[in-house]
Amino acid sequence: MRRYMLAALVMFTPLLALAQPSRLPPVAQMMQQASARAPLAPDAAVPIRLNRGQVAFLRIAPEAGGDFVVITRRLGRGTDTVLQAIDARGNVVAEDDDGGSESLASRIEVSAADAVALIRVSLLGDAPGSFEVLLTRSAPAPAQTFVESITEAAQAAPIALGQAQPIRLRRGQNAFYRLPDGNLIAQTRALAQGTDTVLTVLDAAGRELVTDDDGGEESLASLVEVDAAQRRPLFLRASILGGGAGRFELVVNEAPPEPPARFPTSLTAAATVPAIPVGQAVAITLSRRQNAYFRLPDDARDLVATTRALADGTDTVLTLLDANGVELATDDDGGEQPLSSSLDVPAAQRRPAYLRAGVLGNGGGTFELILDVEPPRTGPAFPTSIVEAAQAPAITLGTAVPLRLRRNQQAFFRLPDGDLIALTRALGNATDTVLALVDGSGTVIAEDDDGGGGLASRLEIAASEARPLFLRAGLLAGSGGAGSFEVLVEADKTEPSAPFGASIAAATPLPVGQTLSIRLRRGEEAFFRLPEGSLVAFTQNLRANTDTVLALLDAQGNVIAEDDDGGGGLASRLAIQQSGKSGPSYLRASILGGGAGGFELVLQQGRR
Repeated sequence: MRRYMLAALVMFTPLLALAQPSRLPPVAQMMQQASARAPLAPDAAVPIRLNRGQVAFLRIAPEAGGDFVVITRRLGRGTDTVLQAIDARGNVVAEDDDGGSESLASRIEVSAADAVALIRVSLLGDAPGSFEVLLTRSAPAPAQTFVESITEAAQAAPIALGQAQPIRLRRGQNAFYRLPDGNLIAQTRALAQGTDTVLTVLDAAGRELVTDDDGGEESLASLVEVDAAQRRPLFLRASILGGGAGRFELVVNEAPPEPPARFPTSLTAAATVPAIPVGQAVAITLSRRQNAYFRLPDDARDLVATTRALADGTDTVLTLLDANGVELATDDDGGEQPLSSSLDVPAAQRRPAYLRAGVLGNGGGTFELILDVEPPRTGPAFPTSIVEAAQAPAITLGTAVPLRLRRNQQAFFRLPDGDLIALTRALGNATDTVLALVDGSGTVIAEDDDGGGGLASRLEIAASEARPLFLRAGLLAGSGGAGSFEVLVEADKTEPSAPFGASIAAATPLPVGQTLSIRLRRGEEAFFRLPEGSLVAFTQNLRANTDTVLALLDAQGNVIAEDDDGGGGLASRLAIQQSGKSGPSYLRASILGGGAGGFELVLQQGRR
């Protein structure tokens, strides 16, 4: 919490009251000036324009009372405001960035208990901005129905079931309630604008047993369930995400009885019933936070478990478990249908083994689960090791190779000579590929996950890289099921780059007013010698997934200034003042992370 010591300035002395506001700026830019300016009165909008780095302080008019709302509105283009409410001791009791009704506008609610003396307004970013500040009175906060510690809650009666508790929390405040016995559902609702609640169930020692942020029915609302079998006493803590202020209702209800499930709902229960049949679809409807468990057949066959026929809004998850409940593999969206799951169970998997079927979210869902036998494996039609790839012909340029990889499987291809581009495409549902360039000993030289756009991968290989080199194609670690995609290697026909130096010693002059097409390979950097004067260097027309970095260097290579994304998007922009008195300066253009990329580099005269 930022602290602003008001000292004598909040005392609002009679001497300060003698100041003439008409001769002063409309708002104070320092705390010490706030008492000499016109106060922020109800329903009287105050127009403000702040320059870079400026802030505004407004004292609260007496007629505002203790309960009010302050907002920013009518923001100028690109203006992003921040509001803070400060009490007489300099404590920030409320703060908001984007909680207003307009984009980038701010909103804070204040109660009489906050004893707010000043409002501080500032801007995010380096640009100036214009906006209005408006104060409106609000109804007094309801009487506090909660206590603020487990110790107090333990001495109070349990929260009443079915009765909504209106809660208004100040910055850093929490509400505690003792929970009654039984199966319970606690949730927040009727959230005020900008309020984001968190509910946490605690034991008597204050240990967190379960917590939820956004699992409620309303946006940003919370929901937790408490089982009757959980040992009491238990306590519920209601708070605001990030320790901010907010207003909402809390209600605790008795959970409705669960209908008897037609499937095991625990690993123990699954172990006592027959295994799931192969080839027969099992219809499953899960209630809130319920899981279905199935014992897998004991015979050693390659199996694949799949969910299908998902009801609207259902998002399934399949998990392979051993006899102790240890998770061996999991899959969320690897099935053929959107949000469905697919999980391979190899014959080598030690039995007994179990399958857990669940859904993401709190609302339950309906779907079918089917366990099928994988067709006999005839052996992959691609090398699965560097040794195999070294003995096979090099991958054919321009010809896509279709692949379907099983869990933990990889494909290897020997690369031909020349400048090359390797990429993955035609990815199956939820397939996330990884390409790696490896040498003959298996050392990874370069690797890419999502450089091909979406979940596809892309690598550039220079002709100067010593052969033999191999391309390894795989799935992102943690993928539960198989993945299908195509691998394509083709000659790199990208236009050559404009000349540049590879070091300060070899730096070439950077002309003013010309557009240079630059292409950098992995690990390359471009160095240019700068002319004198006020200059602006920037990158533009970036090739897909290129993220540039510009740096101003002195003759010894020390970084004087640097910019990554100041040009908008992933482009860079650097303002330069080059006098020549301290020796020559240089511009270094590179790709973030040392990767490959292409872009245009422009140097223009700056403003004098």
